[in-house]
Amino acid sequence: MPLVTETAVVAHCLGPFRLEIAGRPVEHWRAGKARALFQYLLINRGRTVHRDRLHQVLWPESTNRGSSSLKVAVHAVRRVIGAHEVEGGPVLYYRDHGYLLWIDSASIDLEEFERAFEEGRRAWAAKDHAVALERFRRAAELYTGDFLAGEDGDWIDEQRQWTRGIALRAMTTLRADALEREDWPEAMHWCRRILDLDPCHEDTYRVLMMMHGELGEIGRVRDWYEQCRRRLRDDLDVAPAERTEQLAAVLMRGPASRTPELSLARPAAV
Repeated sequence: MPLVTETAVVAHCLGPFRLEIAGRPVEHWRAGKARALFQYLLINRGRTVHRDRLHQVLWPESTNRGSSSLKVAVHAVRRVIGAHEVEGGPVLYYRDHGYLLWIDSASIDLEEFERAFEEGRRAWAAKDHAVALERFRRAAELYTGDFLAGEDGDWIDEQRQWTRGIALRAMTTLRADALEREDWPEAMHWCRRILDLDPCHEDTYRVLMMMHGELGEIGRVRDWYEQCRRRLRDDLDVAPAERTEQLAAVLMRGPASRTPELSLARPAAV
């Protein structure tokens, strides 16, 4: 009899990929593309993926869609699954010229992350900001790293950009809430998280400049402006926006030069 477990499969896709089946880590994939095949089918679980699409994803430079490489990878995935047999665990089916991964019981951090953000977005639209902020905070906690960190592939890059964008939206909303409450340490925490994801996030540099201006720390205003200018120049070969230049000039003249336009406000929508 297969082992019965409450959650048959636990997969971590945010950060380095980790997989457990029946509480046991999967570390040996037997064939070079087996792991990549499982990852793609996991993200598309419950849907049949045509074999031509799988060839395109796994061997993008190959024009030979009739090679045996996919069959080898499928065989290796099935051997891994068979070695970790568990009730409710993964089953790989062939149907309609493609493959479908079915899992009855799974915990996947990417899915929980996306669900938390979507629940937060709906709560925000309903003006239930307390619930929205709690769900955005949960999404930010789950975002422990980029999607499949350290791995390559066009589909991985696309998913990585998508999840990173969701994380940035959650974190900028949490930052705005902290600013509205004048909780500078928490706001700075979210600024740091945002810059970890996007070192060229110019709006975050402006927020840091404004916070240090509020605290009368003119030297730190200058430091953040210079870091913003260098990062934009080195990474994007652009100069700071006119708004950033004007803000830096105003803040470095001191508190007496502030205007109402420099207020730190909650965003109107997510």
